[in-house]
This record gives sequence, structure tokens and C-alpha cells, in this order.
Amino acid sequence: MLQKIRDKATGWIAYTIILLIAIPFALWGVDSYFGGSGRQVVAEVNGEPVTQQALQREVRQQRDRLAQLFGGRLPEGVLDEGALRDQALQTLIRRELLRQTARERGYRASAQAVARELARIPVFQQDGTFDAERYARILEAQRLTPQAFEADLARGLVLEQLESGVRGTTPVTAPRVHHYLDLALQVREVDHLHLPASAWAPPKEEIGEEAVQAYYNEHQDRFRAPERVRLDYVLLDPAALEEDLSISEAELRRQYEMQRDRFTTPEERRAAQILIRVPEGAGEDAVQAAREAARGARDRVLNGESFDKVAREVSDDRLTAGQGGDLGWLQRGDLGNALDGVLFTMAPGEVSHPVRTAEGFHLLKLESVRPPKTEPFEQVRERLEADLRARRAESRLMELNERLMTQAFEHPRSLEPAAAATGLEIQGSQWITRAKGEGIGALEAVRKAAFSPQVLQEGQNSDLIELPDGRTMVLRVARHEPSRPQPLEAVEDRIRERIRTQRAAEGAQAAGRDLLQAVRAGDSLDEAVADLPADAAVERLQLRRDSDAVPARVREAAFALDGAGEVTGVPLEGGDYALVRLHAVKTPEPDGEQRTRAREHLRSLYGAAEFEAVLRHLEDQADIEIHRDRL
Repeated sequence: MLQKIRDKATGWIAYTIILLIAIPFALWGVDSYFGGSGRQVVAEVNGEPVTQQALQREVRQQRDRLAQLFGGRLPEGVLDEGALRDQALQTLIRRELLRQTARERGYRASAQAVARELARIPVFQQDGTFDAERYARILEAQRLTPQAFEADLARGLVLEQLESGVRGTTPVTAPRVHHYLDLALQVREVDHLHLPASAWAPPKEEIGEEAVQAYYNEHQDRFRAPERVRLDYVLLDPAALEEDLSISEAELRRQYEMQRDRFTTPEERRAAQILIRVPEGAGEDAVQAAREAARGARDRVLNGESFDKVAREVSDDRLTAGQGGDLGWLQRGDLGNALDGVLFTMAPGEVSHPVRTAEGFHLLKLESVRPPKTEPFEQVRERLEADLRARRAESRLMELNERLMTQAFEHPRSLEPAAAATGLEIQGSQWITRAKGEGIGALEAVRKAAFSPQVLQEGQNSDLIELPDGRTMVLRVARHEPSRPQPLEAVEDRIRERIRTQRAAEGAQAAGRDLLQAVRAGDSLDEAVADLPADAAVERLQLRRDSDAVPARVREAAFALDGAGEVTGVPLEGGDYALVRLHAVKTPEPDGEQRTRAREHLRSLYGAAEFEAVLRHLEDQADIEIHRDRL
């Protein structure tokens, strides 16, 4: 089941931001923003759970990304839901393996690194600069908290560290680049002859009644009216449920009080630090020296030197020293327990005593404090109502789906009990075949259920069907017409055209094979085409591997020829035929820019292969249990 990982050459962070811009935001790695009943475990990775909720979210995100490739709406039949679910589960399993590996190897992302990454995200910028209010507003609109988003961003940075450590160490030698460019830039000069089947198509009047009758008798299975059904169904639409809900002002105010923390920005403190680093495994003398250095730095500040100046001169934190130790605005939890415990007891302007952490000794200076701020009810009323309406609609949807499914199962020969239990109407469809239909019949999931043995042969209600747009339904067959032969008069014109097309293809293919044999026997190509239709002419072409001047099969045949003068024939779609003779092979000298691009391209390819090997190794070594009955 675990198939090859998709190419992530742009890195995990770029992946996160692409999903963010394609609203609704798709954050991988956050277990739950909304709580609820999605904790059922569908897989376990070394004992760590992968939940049904996480799988559903990943499926939705991957479906949304695919839809973006088609302008926002997936064409009918393009998506295999089963394969998509397997791919989503594979993604979650591999992601969990990478998280565990990063944790074991001690990878981490500092608060400063997260802040820098956050500031670079265009969607949070105003006039090219990070805008805190815009950031808060966008997250709020997506029902996310800054803590959850930043924690996810930190995990993304960690995974990118791990991935880049694998991809970025793959060597690409000069001979490999040279060989790649020789193949990629190669130009093949060929003589190309295209024989269109249409030039051999007989007039329609030459195709007699006997030929039509014989073709009809021989291929009657091709001229049958398709089996078709008309359906009765009960359809549950979440959007309609949400519109029907009414929520009182009192309930909104009660929810506001219950969720006040959600609308409250926690206290924030702006601080700066000086770090005197203690190397891992350092002895007591080194630890004492670092402690004394931190005390000396504190004394300098207390004696009148600016904290900014001292930090620039002595701090070992290369990420903040150049900014005078500035850590920006911080909330509880950003710095860890040891530093939080000091920072959130300090008064503005105060400089702490040295604080020991795994990194070394820290001096903190509290610059200023932003007290907690709660948005008033009037500002959040619309958001509250939308959230409450969505939650109640979801709850109602689950309830009605359960009723629909239960009644359809307990009364398999009628939809009336299901309709009565849900308050929904029984609707009817137009005629639907296995291949197509109108309205609800345009959906593949509906057609698949309608022609299933359970529904078509046994006459039972279908199982609950989940539609791509979130609607659900149960259906049954109301009328059924088996496949039946079409009379000759109804298909005579189609048969005549098929015979004409077939004879044209046979003529072009035969002429092409004869021509190929003659040229290989020594005849001149120019002379050999003299007896062909006037629109068959030899042309000299310069073909590259990405040329679109000829069909792909012709291009592939040209690059498969071994030496000058060699000739081959290529049958084409639609009955056409092509001859290709190699005249010369040219290899242009690449310039510096082409060499650079080729080296980067190969590094990306080899890096992806190395990363895939790492993922496969992690899978082989891991204890992975998949609960398929819960998917």
C-alpha cells in the first residue's frame, strides 16, 4: 500500500504555505483544531496513532489540491477515491515516521526561527511587511489559533531540516552532468514522411449494402442500446441543513462567555536576551566560566551600558545578537519553562540573573508588556454564529445520516421509511446508463451504486453514498431496461463510416509497410513516394527530445534509431502511418547556465531518490499497523 512518495522538491515549508493560500488552510500535522469525535485510530506507527479525523482532513486537502489543478472543480471520473484515501494514509504514516526520526535525532526549531519564517509568508504581509493584525485576522477566519499554527510551522521547519539534510548531500559529478546534457540537448535531423489515412478513404457510395449488413452481423454487440435505469433516491444536503437552523441572541452570548479564551489575545512580553553558550558535555570549569561571563555581562548592563550593545558584543546567539538580543513579542510557552518562569515574573526594564538551560546561561531583559485583550461580543458575533451554525449542522447531519443509513438498511425494499425518518423527499432521476447520466446520474459514485448487484439484481436500497461535494444519499432502482440490439436502420450510417475509416487505415498502413520495405531494400525515399497521393511529401526536420512538431511516437522512434541512414515505420492513431529516416545527430555545446540548471535538476532527482530510500528504510524498520476496517 505504501507507494512512492510524491515529489516534494520545494520542501515542507513551501508545501505548508501553498496549502495555506489555497483556503481553506490545510495544515498538516495538527492533530485537532476543533475536537469532536474524530479520534478513532486508523493506523499506528511505532505505537503513535493516526486518527480518522487526520485521515479525513488529509483526504480533503489532497482532493482540494487536485481540484485547483482543474480550476477548482474536479472533472467527473478523474479521481479514484480509494486510491486517494490510500495515498493520504501513506502521507500521514510517512510524516509520522519523519517526526519520530526528527525527535530522536534532536532536531528542533527555535521561536526565533519560527518568527522569521512567519514574517516571510506573503499572505500575512501588508505592503511587503509582516502585519500582526492581518495575521490574527486570517487565522481567526479559519478558526485557527496562533499557537496551533506556529506549532505546526515549527514542525514543518524541523521536517525541512531533516529532509534538506538528506536531499542536500547528494553528489552530482561533472561526468554525470556532461552525459545528461549530451542526451538532453541532442538534436536529430530526420527525413519524415506522414501518410494520412484519409488519403486512402474510399467514397461512401463504394460501401455497399452487403458490406454494411455483413459488418452489422459480425459486430452486433457494438450496436446495442445500453442498459439503463431510473432511480428513486433520498438526498441529504449539509448546506440546506445549515440554512434552516435558527440561533437565538441568548445562545450566542452564552457561547461567547464559554469561549471567551478563544477571543482573548494572551499577555505578550517583548524581551531581549544575552546567551553565553555552554558546549554539550562541558566540564565544571567551562560551566563556571560561562556563568561568570553571564554575570559580567549583567554587571555591565547594571553599570549603565545598554543591553543592546552588550548583546551585540558578547551574546553567542547568532540569530539575535545582531539585533541587540531582541526576541520580539513572546507568549507563555515560547521560551520553555525555565525562561518563561523568569520572564513572566519580571517588571519592565528589569534584567534577570543568569538562567541556566541546555544551551547555556541566559540574561533576559523585559522591554514592555501587552496585557491580555478580549474582543467584544459585537466584533465576533458573526464568527460565533457561523461557527455555531456549522457545528449544529454537522451534528444534525450526523444524526440524519445515521437515521438514513439505519432505515435504508432495516427496510431494504423501500425508501419511504428513510424519507419519513429524516423529513426528506423521495426524488427521481432521469435515465442513467453505466457510463453517463444527467443530474445526479452524472456522478460516478451514483452510477456505480445503481448498477451494483445489491441494488440492480437484488432490488435493495444502496448503502449510504458520500458524494464529492459533501452531500449523502441512498438510492434504489425504480425502473430498469436491459441492453437491447439496435435495428440496422438506426446504425447504418455509423457502420458505413466505420467501414470507410477501417479501409482508409488499412490502405495507409499497407502503403507505409510497402514503402518501408522498398527503402530498406535500397530504393530512394524521394522516388518511392512518387506514386503516393499528392499530400504525402518528405520533409527534413530538426527534432529535440521535447519537440512537438511531430507526434510523440514519431519523436520516440527518431531517437531510437542508431545511425545515419537507418529508417523505421511508425503506425499512428487514427490509422495514419509515418516513416522516419535518420540523417544526422548533432550535440550542441552547453553553456554555463545550461550546465548549472542541469546540475541542479540532477541534484533534485538524485536527492528525491535518496529521500525515498530513507523513507522506505524507515518504513521497513517501523512497526506499522493499519486498521483497514476503519478506513
